[in-house]
Amino acid sequence: MNNFNHIHFESKWYKKWQQSRSFCSQVNSKKSPYSIMMPPPNVTGALHIGHALTFTLQDVLIRFHRMNNMDTLWQPGTDHAGIATQMVVERMLAKKNIDRRDIGREKFLEKVWEWKNISGNNITDQLKALGSSPDWEKERFTMDEGLSLAVKEVFVNLYNDGLIYKDKRLVNWDTVLLTAISDLEVEQREVQSNLYFIKYKIEGENNFITIATTRPETMLGDTAVAVNPKDSKYKNFIGKKIIVPIVNRPVKIISDNYVSIEQGSGALKVTPAHDFNDFEIGKRHKLEFINIFEKNGRLNKSVPKNYIGLDRFEARKIIIQKLKELNLLEKIENVKNSVPYGDRSNSVIEPLLTEQWFADAKFLAKKAIQAVKKKKTNFFPGNWANTYFQWMNNIQPWCISRQLWWGHRIPAWYSPDKKIFVAENENEANKLAKKYYNKNVVLKRDEDVLDTWFSSALWPFATLGWPEKTYELKRFYPTSVLVTGFDIIFFWVARMMMMGNHFIKKVPFSKVYVHALVRDEKGQKMSKSKGNVIDPLDIINKYGADSLRFT
Repeated sequence: MNNFNHIHFESKWYKKWQQSRSFCSQVNSKKSPYSIMMPPPNVTGALHIGHALTFTLQDVLIRFHRMNNMDTLWQPGTDHAGIATQMVVERMLAKKNIDRRDIGREKFLEKVWEWKNISGNNITDQLKALGSSPDWEKERFTMDEGLSLAVKEVFVNLYNDGLIYKDKRLVNWDTVLLTAISDLEVEQREVQSNLYFIKYKIEGENNFITIATTRPETMLGDTAVAVNPKDSKYKNFIGKKIIVPIVNRPVKIISDNYVSIEQGSGALKVTPAHDFNDFEIGKRHKLEFINIFEKNGRLNKSVPKNYIGLDRFEARKIIIQKLKELNLLEKIENVKNSVPYGDRSNSVIEPLLTEQWFADAKFLAKKAIQAVKKKKTNFFPGNWANTYFQWMNNIQPWCISRQLWWGHRIPAWYSPDKKIFVAENENEANKLAKKYYNKNVVLKRDEDVLDTWFSSALWPFATLGWPEKTYELKRFYPTSVLVTGFDIIFFWVARMMMMGNHFIKKVPFSKVYVHALVRDEKGQKMSKSKGNVIDPLDIINKYGADSLRFT
């Protein structure tokens, strides 16, 4: 008996299924509809074991309902993956000694599209090797013409409704990529750090309060010291002035319930322009916001002359040395500390005060919260609804702009006096400007692009042809079930719920099936840098797709 050759048989049958259009939904079918939205994998990506799990589960559901005589749509597609794709193409150009700034935006985007068309569709071929059976004839891409139209329509509508606006707020800033990034792109790593205990002198007294910090360089931007109002050891100091060392800035000692009595020294240096919690304290107490960093992580002109231009970590060493000389460094303790790193650049993320575009997530979350409370959308297992509520009830403004070239460029134009005109195209923006000024003015387009998750949030309805009232939209929306890992409940599931409820007035899916993440034997997330990944294609080549899917 000959050995069974799984590679031969799997590719043979997959081709037959595709040729016979077995995976396709049917037009004007009398069958009941059943639909699943494929979470669009990054166009830069390679299949990993997590994909193997989630796509197998989706395929099982689709094939089961297809065999039960339902009209199924498993909607496939890929995500343009703003930061990841730009990085890949920039590195590719760097090998030829080409910098994107030298060739300019248009030429660079041509290079990205060239790359996408040649090697960016690998993930689709890998999904076919896995045996996935979506309707490939309906495959979409988050930067295709239809999706781009939907993105512009959504942006303009939300802006006109006052739900998108520009504001100066703290964001996660990547000093290497020079862009704001989302919480999902920030990796909290536990590292050994130094905790520095620094003495701040009370103004007019021979007395000090000790402050504990892991980031002494940010003290140059301190605008208050906060203590807990219930902390008896500091009660008499509230309202007095205290001198910030090195800059010799007198700032007020304030009381705020956020400050922990037990943590550190019980007194908190407040740097509203460089810490998310301090930002909120600064707003509550109407403090001054002093930004001390350039976008590349070097100190700017808001610091003493001899520190200007220093890298933040170089500045830390020099500041510690100076504090020792001034006899203001009480002690240094070695502690375990959680430090935010950019998952793409591998650099320490800096909270930075920048002007960005924001969406009013608090308003958009209201209907999305009610939809789950009223069981219009149900989580399986049910306990994941608690995670959803916890995040949605405490939601912050959503920073939707990115300082990149690859992505959906923000449809906003500026007049010479900085008046903003938001429109779907330049022609419409010019009309708005002419109406406003009663004459033609030269407009300049916003340089930024939208967060990748913005277009992904529209996936359940934009892929079905919205804003057109298509047959597919009417038939397959709301979709039947969403299958996803728990790590993107906030970033994707919640945002699809917000956008679907707002624009279609219906939930995007009636069920959310949340599966676990595949981890290594130590319980760690798999990553190439750790060397703990399993490539599902290796397993498929050795044992076959069926063996992988079954296990």
